[in-house]
Amino acid sequence: MHDFVTLAALTDGTALKNWVLLVVGNLFAAWLGLRAFRHFVKDDWGGMTTMAVAAIFVAGLVWFPDESKTLLEGLWDKVREA
Repeated sequence: MHDFVTLAALTDGTALKNWVLLVVGNLFAAWLGLRAFRHFVKDDWGGMTTMAVAAIFVAGLVWFPDESKTLLEGLWDKVREA
């Protein structure tokens, strides 16, 4: 009985957050990449560039969340100091 209670204990949700961030973030980055490819096919260079940059930004947030948070905090500190 004790093992069941230990296995069913509530967690802080970090594993769920990481899983959702990884799955949803990858799907969103893939969707943005697909839109960038569609703009490329239609020779819409502005739309392609915008979607490609957005896909790279989302991929950075998904694959490197701690580094992205540090970078954005540093940028915000620079803006706040100005």
